[in-house]
Amino acid sequence: MVRRSALPALILAVAIGGVVMSDRADADADPGIATAVDTGPDLATPVLSARRAPAWLRQPTSDNLLSTTIADVLSGAPTGTCVKVTRGDMLIADNNTSAPIQPGALQRLLTLSALDSLGGSGFRTEVAISADAEIDEEGVLRGDIYLIGGGDPVLSTRPFIDRFGDDRAFTNFAELAGQTVIELQNLGVTAIDGGVIGDESKYEDISRDYRQEDGTDAEGVERRIWTTEQADSNAVGPLSALLVNNGFAEWPTSVDPSQNVRADDPAETAAELLDIRLEAAGIVVDDRPDSGDAPAVLERLTVAVIDSPPLEEILPRSLVDATTAEMLLIETSVRSGSEPSRLLGSLFLVAGGLTAAGLPFDIISTQPFDGSGLSALNRTTCDMLHASISDPASAAAAALPPIEMTSVSACAPRDVDDLRVLASSDGTTTGLAGRFAAANGDEVVFSMLVDDPSRLVIDEEAVPEGEDPPEPPGPFGDCSDMQAALLDAIGGHPYGPTLETLSPLETVAG
Repeated sequence: MVRRSALPALILAVAIGGVVMSDRADADADPGIATAVDTGPDLATPVLSARRAPAWLRQPTSDNLLSTTIADVLSGAPTGTCVKVTRGDMLIADNNTSAPIQPGALQRLLTLSALDSLGGSGFRTEVAISADAEIDEEGVLRGDIYLIGGGDPVLSTRPFIDRFGDDRAFTNFAELAGQTVIELQNLGVTAIDGGVIGDESKYEDISRDYRQEDGTDAEGVERRIWTTEQADSNAVGPLSALLVNNGFAEWPTSVDPSQNVRADDPAETAAELLDIRLEAAGIVVDDRPDSGDAPAVLERLTVAVIDSPPLEEILPRSLVDATTAEMLLIETSVRSGSEPSRLLGSLFLVAGGLTAAGLPFDIISTQPFDGSGLSALNRTTCDMLHASISDPASAAAAALPPIEMTSVSACAPRDVDDLRVLASSDGTTTGLAGRFAAANGDEVVFSMLVDDPSRLVIDEEAVPEGEDPPEPPGPFGDCSDMQAALLDAIGGHPYGPTLETLSPLETVAG
């Protein structure tokens, strides 16, 4: 962590200097005693003294000290480091801001910004039966019942959501199942001579993940968009238009995604959940759950429908849930009139969404190979990240979580209340993007990305001849040195003398 051992002495010197300058200004402006018979109090601080605007008097010093402290953070930082910090309209610090660097989870800020600019509604999941299905005198439905996915990325059961301990938006699968039971009972159905079929055909061409797809990196080399290790991390569940509980068949009470068990067929797993609820309600289902295609819209009878929360409520979840971010990226291609593929969704994100969002992208420095930030091929800039949250009214800024709910809560600065941030540390990269409402009302916006390949592989050519190469320090983790140092620097604002030191002096007796 960067230490600021010289700051107390520097702040004291600035404070003393400010007081001396203020006293000199007071002496020059003081007209003296008007009459010998005036026994009223003298003003210790004249009306035109700079002391009457202490915050204005301190601001340049505070900005300079913040800039200096951030410079200390960057001292000795890897070459692949960018930082941008502003206070209101004032640029406080910038370094390498247009350099394309791997953003990790910070990629989700751009996904969210683009989708918000494109607009649109939420998602709909439907349960239906064939329009010509018959219900016999004994209440047996002759045919299958279909659970039809609409691409809802937040369709979940309550136990799955409750593990996270937050108020993330979700579509309650139990409500859809409950509606289905009630409507079947109203139709007199007591048994189904068929099974529950999960339909994921809205995204029929989509793969479960991107480990089989190639992308071209900045050096023109073809590489997997997701490595096997990245896909198996379970940061993103198996992708499907019919996804319940992020596509996991099993999940422990822990929120550690590595403990989750991916569904081999998410649509079939969703159908199984509905089957269990029908059986629990006394409706016997003869066949096992399966996946397949439902009858066409005009050839089916809707039994139950559930709408997701509005898109504007789902978007913030994409910052804390990589599966939601990935599913929303796929949806962009569908809503643009394209086929549901990751590649077209990615291109549309750049060509349409980022342009509409007014972000300073270019095709060289901005390469969104996925929406979640899992792919090591992604590249973006500190300029892009900063722009996505610079407007406090923007969707990305509003969705930033409080630092106490993030992976860097352990290194949150003390006595700091309103600090909202998205953090990422993965392998050779680490970064932050956030907003800080300082105690004096200033709004500080910041972004940082660090790419340090030596964390995993030492450049042996840079080792002096005859010396053994050092051991790599290992991958970045939560509260990395760079993250902690920048948070410490931002949380120290405003710097400089206290306002009491610079405020008007009390009146004294004449």
